[in-house]
This record gives sequence, structure tokens and C-alpha cells, in this order.
Amino acid sequence: MNINDYVIPFFTYLQFFPATLLCACAAKNHLKYKPSVIVLRMGVVSIIAAAILTFLRSTVSTDFRLILLPVLLAVFIVFHGSLTIPLSQSVSLFLLVAAFTNFLSNFSIIYDALLHPDGLLINFSAEAFILQLTLNILFCILASFPMKKYGAFLIDNLQQSNVWWISAMVSAVFFIFNQIMTIHKYNTLHVNRVGSAYISVMSMLFLLLILLCLVFYYIVTALINKAETEDRNRILEMQEKQYDSLQQYIAADRQARHDFRQTIYTLKELSSERDYESIDEYLSSYIEALPKKEVTNYCRDNALNALLNHYAMIASTNDIDMDINIYIEKDLLIDNVDLCSIVGNILENAVLACADVPEEKRFIHVVISLEQGNELYIAISNSFSGKLRQKKDRYLSTHKSGSGIGLISITATAEQYGGSANFSHADGIFYSDVLMINK
Repeated sequence: MNINDYVIPFFTYLQFFPATLLCACAAKNHLKYKPSVIVLRMGVVSIIAAAILTFLRSTVSTDFRLILLPVLLAVFIVFHGSLTIPLSQSVSLFLLVAAFTNFLSNFSIIYDALLHPDGLLINFSAEAFILQLTLNILFCILASFPMKKYGAFLIDNLQQSNVWWISAMVSAVFFIFNQIMTIHKYNTLHVNRVGSAYISVMSMLFLLLILLCLVFYYIVTALINKAETEDRNRILEMQEKQYDSLQQYIAADRQARHDFRQTIYTLKELSSERDYESIDEYLSSYIEALPKKEVTNYCRDNALNALLNHYAMIASTNDIDMDINIYIEKDLLIDNVDLCSIVGNILENAVLACADVPEEKRFIHVVISLEQGNELYIAISNSFSGKLRQKKDRYLSTHKSGSGIGLISITATAEQYGGSANFSHADGIFYSDVLMINK
């Protein structure tokens, strides 16, 4: 064996490096370390992995694919450890890029087979290596933009792990297929029309994988947009209800002011007669007739104000003692749909939880404050029956079938704003604590 038998395989396997960086592009908003640190980590791991695979390729006689998988797993572990996204998302990303790069590898092998009809894969030529390197670099450059824009959008907004696991399974099928279909003896492609059929199948599957990515993106985008539209509509409905209540209050208040002149005349007449008992009764009746204010101005954010009034009304109807304390001295930069989605999800869960508690023990405490300039804290506690469903560290819904998607959505939204969400319980009280950066 000569030096090329080591150099070409080494640089071939070193292409793990741009591939893993391409995966990280989609998770750009969820990096655990600085980009330079992640580049260094993945570079070192890729060099070590390439060196190990090169050595084993030249010394181990067994099926090389059995060696490749553990090394790929090690690279993935380092990759996943550099991000803060769930395992389902990182597995899906990694397998998708691995499937695409496997296609490019097989296209390079086809090219090598055309150049050397009687050759073997183990003798992969320098010409084919240059083509593979060019295809991989070109693919990573072209795919980096959609990964940063569209892939990042999906990572940030699609939090249903089961959808990501299904996506990972599809990518795994393509990856395994490419591994099985790898040609080791080039003369196989030159028998009858095997070569043309193989090229056609690989090309169609490559295009199919691209098409599936596009379909997946557009379907998920449509679902996300629909959910956002429903959230906006719900906020608008609550604002409309609060607006109607305010209009009714204003109309009643106008009528009361209009009648106030007659009230003065009546009081003056009773006063002149020194009929103080009648004056007292008249004033009591007048106070009872005054319009009761139904809209409370909790904060300057109209959407959040409408939401809080809406749930305050629900709490009052259900005999829930609800107190709301808002400490926001300046305008919020957080999108009010995101903010109302978080607060609304928590309050909805709190109202449902209080329904299982005796009336005298029902309460919801709400504190929303902007501290240290740009840190928005949302702290909501409520009574609950003590019955909970949990899966590991995650709370599940107790009132309907499902897996507590509301809490997952809260966490995902908080993380979009550089914050976090924590949920806990103790002594019959459930605590929801959310931190968001006001940006």
C-alpha cells in the first residue's frame, strides 16, 4: 500500500466536518457554545474520526459499514452535545445531512466506476475523490442558506418530537438504502443495463429526498401559521369582548352623569327638609345603581391587558381567587402573540387545575415584571388537586388526551427569546416560572 491509500480515505472521511457544520446551521439559535468553539470541537472530532476510520479500513477485513456506524455515533454525540435542541431534532438533522452526503458519495463511486470499469471501491481513485470533495463542498455551500433560514425556522417553531422522530426515520431509510446500494465491485455496473438503471434509481431517490424536504417544510409551515392565526384570533376575540364591556361601562357611566343633575336637585330638596334618613337611603340606592367597572387596566400592552381581563372574568365566574400584579414600566419588544400565548396557556391550565379543588382553596397568583432593564419574569402559581401525570421531567395533561403540548409550547417560545421555562409543584401548589429577554 502507498501513501495515497491513506491520504485519500482520510480526506474522504474528513468531510464529516462540513457536514456537521451544515447541521449546526439549522440550530444556529440553539448553540451551547460560541460558533468558533463549536467549529473547533467538530474539527477535532472529525480529524480523529477520519484517522480512526482510515486506519481500520486498511487493517480490518470485516464489513466496513459495521465500523462506520459506531464512529458516526461518536461524531453525533459530540454534535448533539454542542446544541441545546431536543434529541429528536438533532437526530433528524444529522440523519438528513448524512443521507444527502451518502448520495453524493455514491455518485462519486459511479464516476470512479466509469473511469475504472474493473476497479474496486477500496481502491477509490484520486479523480473520484476530487469529485466527491467538490460535490460535498458545493452541497454544503448551497444548502447552508436554506438550512439557516428554513431549517432554523422549523427548529425554532416545531416542537412536536414525534414529528421529528418520523422525519428522522425517513432520513434513516434513505441513509441505510445508500449504504446497502454502495457498489464495491465496479464491474457490476457494466453488466447489461445495470449501470444505467442504478444511476436512474439513485438520481430519482435523490430528487425524491429533496421533494420530501420541501413537502415537509410547507406542510409544517402551514400548520404553524394556522396555529399562530388561531392564537391571534383568540386574542382578538378577547379584545373584542373587553371592548364591548368597556363600551357598556362608558354608556352606563354617561347615563349616570346625565342623571346626576336630577340627583343633585333631589338631594338638595331632602337636605332642605333635613330628612337625613331619606338622604342616606337615596345615596345607598344611587351607589348601587352606579355602573360597575368590568375592565381593569393591568398594563399598557392592550393584548396582554385583554387576556388578563378575560381570565379574571373566568376566575370570578368559577369562584377562583385571582390576584394580578404587573410591574412593567416600559413598552415590551416581545411579540404580543408570543407573550399572550405563554400567559394564556399557563392561565388556561391554572383555571382547569382549580376546577378540581374545593372552592375555598381555589386561587391563582400572577406576577409579571420587567427587571434589570430587559428581563421579563412571569411567575404564576395556582392551587391544584395534587394529582399529576409526569413522563420523566415533563408534565402531561390531566384533563384531556395528549402530552402537555401547552407546556412544551411555552418552553419553546421562551427559548426563542433567550430565556427558559420551569414548572414545579409542592404542597398542592403548581408553579410556572418563565424568563424571557425583552427583545
